[in-house]
Amino acid sequence: MTWFALILVLGTDAAYLLLIRAQNTQDVPIQSIVPFIAAYLVVIAALLGTSLMRRLNPALRMPLRTAAAGALLVLGVLSLFSIGLPLFVAGATTAGATVRTLRGPLVTSSSLWSVAAAMIAVVVLIAGFEVTERMIVCPAHGSSGGGGTGFVTGPYYYDCVDGRLSFHPGSCTSTSIDPQGNVSHPGC
Repeated sequence: MTWFALILVLGTDAAYLLLIRAQNTQDVPIQSIVPFIAAYLVVIAALLGTSLMRRLNPALRMPLRTAAAGALLVLGVLSLFSIGLPLFVAGATTAGATVRTLRGPLVTSSSLWSVAAAMIAVVVLIAGFEVTERMIVCPAHGSSGGGGTGFVTGPYYYDCVDGRLSFHPGSCTSTSIDPQGNVSHPGC
C-alpha cells in the first residue's frame, strides 16, 4: 500500500510540474507556491520511502506514514480541483498502511508521536502556503495586480508597477492605472 502511495505521489508531482510548465504564465507575477508544493510532495515521498525501510523500527514507521497521510489528505482536499484526487487517494492508501502498522504495544507508544507528526506536517503545509502566497516577483516593466486569501492572515491585494511591489490588506475588486503608471484602487 505504501509503495502504491509513493508512486502515486511522485507521479502526481511530475504531472503537476509538467502542467504548470505547459501553461503560459509569462505576463503573470511569479509566485513561489508551485516550487513549494513540488518540494513538499518530494518530502512526503521521502517520508513514505523511509517508512518502507525494513530495518526501521515499526514504532518509527508509523509516525512517518501518519505524517504523510495527514499531509496528503489535507493537500488532496485543498487541491481537489487540480491535482487533489490522486493525492487524496494516496493519503487514504497511506492511512490504510498506517493502520496495518498498528500492532500490540506499538499502539500506545507511537500513537502520540503519530498524531504530533501529522499535525506538524499539516502546520508546515499551511505555513508554507501563507509564506509562498506573498512571495511575488513583479515584472521589471509594466504594471499588474492581484490578490489572494491566506488561511490564517485573510485577504490581501497587491500592485506591481515597474518592478515595485505594494501589498494592501483586505480585498479589492477594482484596480485602475493612470497614464503615468500610478495604480489606484477606487472603492477599496
